[in-house]
Amino acid sequence: MICFFLTTHDGILTFFFLSCPRRDNYNEKAMKPIYQKLLPSSEQSFIFYEEELPHFIVPWHYHPEIEILLVVKSTGTSYIGDSIKTFGPGDVCLIGESLSHWWKSDNEYLEEGSNLNMNAHVIQFRQDVLLQFISLPEMAPIRLLLERSQRGIRFTGNSRLKIGKMIRQIFQENGLKRISGLLLLLEAMSNEEEFEYLASSGFSKSIYTSDFERFNTVYEYIIQNFTRPIRLEDVAQQAYMAPTAFCRYFKKRTGKSFSVFLYEFRIGHANRLLVETDIKISTIAHECGFNNLSNFNQQFKKVTGYTPQEYRKKYKL
Repeated sequence: MICFFLTTHDGILTFFFLSCPRRDNYNEKAMKPIYQKLLPSSEQSFIFYEEELPHFIVPWHYHPEIEILLVVKSTGTSYIGDSIKTFGPGDVCLIGESLSHWWKSDNEYLEEGSNLNMNAHVIQFRQDVLLQFISLPEMAPIRLLLERSQRGIRFTGNSRLKIGKMIRQIFQENGLKRISGLLLLLEAMSNEEEFEYLASSGFSKSIYTSDFERFNTVYEYIIQNFTRPIRLEDVAQQAYMAPTAFCRYFKKRTGKSFSVFLYEFRIGHANRLLVETDIKISTIAHECGFNNLSNFNQQFKKVTGYTPQEYRKKYKL
């Protein structure tokens, strides 16, 4: 079923055009990122809105606006580029232009009759609105920050608390004070050292090219099949290419080989299972497409810098 729908946030119109499966047939792994058109009101150059709903409603999507999001209330899973992370109250992320993302509330938020609800502060703006400002020498750190945001940034530790407090303060202001607050927020973000990148290197440059549909078909195939062995010949067939040509194509668009990309994607899913569940590590390895526990441990440490046991102990606490 094809759906066209419109939502509003404080006078801001948002249009979507996407294929909508029935709720009972919904399959998050089969989703393609949709383009989100944001229309700020005539009184705004930047979009500021507080969202309070039963759960996050926007599916996997992208837009040319840079987004800052503070989760006030809700738990769930964020899909940002090829990153899969859990989120909760207080989490702050900076998402670069045209980087696909999805904030998916946990299933208990989606159940009929649930008394749970989500709340988030969202700021969205186009980089060209800041063009005159960011060309100034004093804005060099902010220019670098916006470049780095192409991979998605999640702030951690004390930085998470500091940035979250500043966002809440911005939403208490109006007019020029709100804009000046945003500039100070971006400056603070550019100076913080406690953060992590979300999408892997090169991902954000890989899917919005002239052959978007071909790469997206490959990416969707990976999402649907990463829990079991994927042969190079099978994934190359999705792009209607020979394996050797596909390897060159994939490396050119992602900056990494297909095997490295697949390992990192699987490790991202393992991160979520280690933090969210008490499943045995050997079982997690199998569910993430690793048939060999030793190989899983080796690849996990290579990607994260921790063994699976160390990662669970550090982040589950």
